[in-house]
Amino acid sequence: MNEREILEKLREQFGVEILNLRLKLMGKNRIYAYRECGPDIEERHSGVYFGKIERDGIRLSIEGCYLLNDELRKNVVELSRDEMIRWLRGEDIERDVQGYVVLKWKTYWLGCGRGNGKIIRNFVPKDRRLRGD
Repeated sequence: MNEREILEKLREQFGVEILNLRLKLMGKNRIYAYRECGPDIEERHSGVYFGKIERDGIRLSIEGCYLLNDELRKNVVELSRDEMIRWLRGEDIERDVQGYVVLKWKTYWLGCGRGNGKIIRNFVPKDRRLRGD
């Protein structure tokens, strides 16, 4: 999959029209976002982890959600404060949605989850979850 095909998937899935970033597909179908910054320097790795191409869509990382920010127009689920806390603790959220959705509380992007019609499955990495009461 090339950069143009990834943008087309982002358009279908999340309503993204303009992307002011370059995208690079690397190992394990992981997408990295970067901006070209001038001098040609040999690099080993460039960009921020943006998301992953899964067999049924693109799963954005929390950073990928922030990079797209105003461009996310479809499949955005707004959470209440209580739901946001549950989500950041790693719990699934009950919603009648299908496929990958981006979760948001106020102006904060909380990452991407996958709905099956009953719940949105949580993909927040364990080391980024809230702990304690």
